[in-house]
Amino acid sequence: MNMILHCTICDDNPSAVKREKEIAERAFGEMNISADISVYTDSSQFMFELGDNKQMDILILDIEMPKMSGFEIADYVKKSNPNCLIIFMTSYVNYAVDGYKLDIFRFVPKQDGDYRLKAALLDAVKVIDLESKKSYLIERHDMCGMLPCKYILYIIKRGKNSEIYHLKSKEPIKIRKPLSVVFEELDSNEFIYISRGCIANMENVQKLNRHEWVCKNGDRVSISTSLYTEIKEKLLDFWGNKIIHD
Repeated sequence: MNMILHCTICDDNPSAVKREKEIAERAFGEMNISADISVYTDSSQFMFELGDNKQMDILILDIEMPKMSGFEIADYVKKSNPNCLIIFMTSYVNYAVDGYKLDIFRFVPKQDGDYRLKAALLDAVKVIDLESKKSYLIERHDMCGMLPCKYILYIIKRGKNSEIYHLKSKEPIKIRKPLSVVFEELDSNEFIYISRGCIANMENVQKLNRHEWVCKNGDRVSISTSLYTEIKEKLLDFWGNKIIHD
């Protein structure tokens, strides 16, 4: 992986933070990965610095902290950084039910956290590496570049153009291509038609109802009500496959 991985650890127990950082350093070192590891023992300080658009690929969180719970922090992080992989350190397995709603990557029991945390980090790196290789080529007269598919929220047809809405900007990328061509070029099971004029990324959906597709960043897109059942089935299959493979 030719990149710097950004990993953050937040736990109110200083000794736990120290141990988790050591495990992360060993895990990343064994994979020859350059990693920037930030540590916090104060959840308020972490949340303050998070407001400065702190970059995070992996976040290791304690669930039970005095000022803010891990779930509160995770909820906030997922809204500003949906693709951050969150690993919860916990003594209570029943938290996993609530964690599913927040798309938590992994729960690690504290009692045997050393080897389980290392395994979770190894799996997280594999996911990040795989996603970094899946990109869509943007070609225009004024620009050319690769947009990672994980950043794409949805793509809307506007006349002869397609507008790509993504996580890195509030403004869409406009390309002069029919939506059908873009869909074929993406060639990914993660994207589906949610209306005749819109395709969306199932990786970045928060919820679905009969009228709207709600993205993880809060964006809402209208769906074709006639396609609702088909969209719902595909989304449930996609989520089901993620659970099996994760």
